Amino acid sequence: MDKEFLTLKEIEGVVVHDLYLKKEVARRAEIFEYLGDVEKMIQYIGGEQVATPPIRCDWMVKKVFYPGVEIYFLYNRKDEEFPSSMQVLFAGEKVRELKGDDLSVLAIATINHMIHYIRNTSSEKSLPEICSVI
Repeated sequence: MDKEFLTLKEIEGVVVHDLYLKKEVARRAEIFEYLGDVEKMIQYIGGEQVATPPIRCDWMVKKVFYPGVEIYFLYNRKDEEFPSSMQVLFAGEKVRELKGDDLSVLAIATINHMIHYIRNTSSEKSLPEICSVI
């Protein structure tokens, strides 16, 4: 995969949108420990799994929003040393044409959609509070 992956900070500079996105993604990362079937969740959101991620992670999902605007979601499960985490990266020849607030809203809305899938398929489990908020 020969792509340039960008953070919101690299697209827009250090502004409130980057900080907001990081904070909101971190709030939502724990729920993915309850995800049973990654492939079904990816179908649910209309994305595609990146078979061989160029960055170390447990799974990587690509979601195309517009021609030339792609958002990548990278997830790492918790281990003995670190809590679960998610990172959001952007790519595409037109990604710099969108404003940071638009990109962060698209990313968070997609993560919320993923959470809806988890909530709908894990009703028998006691899920984190974020599920009742979203």
